[in-house]
Amino acid sequence: MKILRQSLASVLTLLLAFPTWGATDNVVGVAVQSQSATVRQTALAAGSTVYSGDAISAAANGRTQIALPGGGRVDVLSNSTVRVTRDPQGVQLALDRGSASFLSRPESPVAALLTDATVRAAKGTSAFGIVTLESPESVLVVASKGALEVTTEHDSNTVLVAEGSAARITLLPDQPEQAQSGTQPAGRNNRRIAMVLLLAGGGITAGAIIAATGGSSPAPVSPSVP
Repeated sequence: MKILRQSLASVLTLLLAFPTWGATDNVVGVAVQSQSATVRQTALAAGSTVYSGDAISAAANGRTQIALPGGGRVDVLSNSTVRVTRDPQGVQLALDRGSASFLSRPESPVAALLTDATVRAAKGTSAFGIVTLESPESVLVVASKGALEVTTEHDSNTVLVAEGSAARITLLPDQPEQAQSGTQPAGRNNRRIAMVLLLAGGGITAGAIIAATGGSSPAPVSPSVP
């Protein structure tokens, strides 16, 4: 009986310390590391729960790591703002500024949403990727471990970024469709489409990683990835 009580106490402690993933679809994960980071206009402390729709900001000397159920994770790097959401397909990150890295696993999928493009691990694999917003029109993608797929929404085209390679996603104004009267349809004038260019050379990839991480090494990745 004493052993049973001790076991129940241990289970209750774990339930209080970590969210029950199946209990709510609104939970993205838990901040396991955090330095000079904020969420909802308050300091983001290690152990805090991160919810779908949260925008997380890290100062110039800060960063935070969010552990996801199933073994995935999202890292908000220095001088960056990332919005995270969760749906039945997994966790998505939208980069407002700066850089972020993510570890995606088959049982814990993560994707980066970049207007007209989506960056995710190659189907059925694990991958560790880095995305950096170079300008409002340009995003740099690095496949640090495993391969990444970049799919453009406007034409459903997919480009494979191999491990150790990088790609630049350029956002261009879409050509508006012309109505029969010659006028531009409403709601199309601000749409931008993504063009993906693979970058060759180890120096480019190394430079992209250094730029994204502020000169420090990326967070360690398990040898099992991919």
